[in-house]
Amino acid sequence: MASGWFGSEICGLPVENERKGEEEMYTYNLTQWLAFFIIYCFIGWCWESSFVSVKKKKWVNRGFMHGPLLPIYGSGAVLILFVSLPFKAHPVAVYFAGMIAATILEYVTGVLMESLFKVRYWDYSNQKFNFQGHICLTSSLAWGFFSIAMVYWVHKPFEKFVLSIPEAVLSPIVHVVMMLAAADFALSFKTAIELRDVLVKVEAAKKELLRLVERKERRSNGLRLSRL
Repeated sequence: MASGWFGSEICGLPVENERKGEEEMYTYNLTQWLAFFIIYCFIGWCWESSFVSVKKKKWVNRGFMHGPLLPIYGSGAVLILFVSLPFKAHPVAVYFAGMIAATILEYVTGVLMESLFKVRYWDYSNQKFNFQGHICLTSSLAWGFFSIAMVYWVHKPFEKFVLSIPEAVLSPIVHVVMMLAAADFALSFKTAIELRDVLVKVEAAKKELLRLVERKERRSNGLRLSRL
């Protein structure tokens, strides 16, 4: 009964049940995982930058880094694959595993970035069933469907492409890209910290200005009362 509920025969999903095929799916080495991370970082950057640019009718380079990479997408994709692939024969389990993992990642990333940089890179406060504006029910449900798409369709061509590249070629390419990404991240982190310091000073100046205005108003009111 369990296999009938979770299996591909009911859901109509292209699940490969051969043991050998499933084992190959989970035996990526570190270089291959990093290659997938880079690919999905780039795809995420293309998608989000294009979407926001069309929406704002001007080019917007989305993301934390200067280069064409969005680490949150790469991290999310790799995490979803890592926790979902062991359940590949069970689509419902894939949905919930990916949904839970991606939601946790989104929340932790949002909290850390706000605490470090004093800015929010996304905000679900206007969405129903949100938690602190960092996550919401709609987003979590979408992560589940994205997990299904990733495991059964999206990842397959990228897996085929990466596995077709000899290790002697893939490894140096991945290492160079990761070193460039690390340098970009360090520079972006420094810039963000500097921006945070500016924002903190501006906020402090704003509070001081409000305090002075309130003091002036109290003095003015006191003078009016004394004249009466």
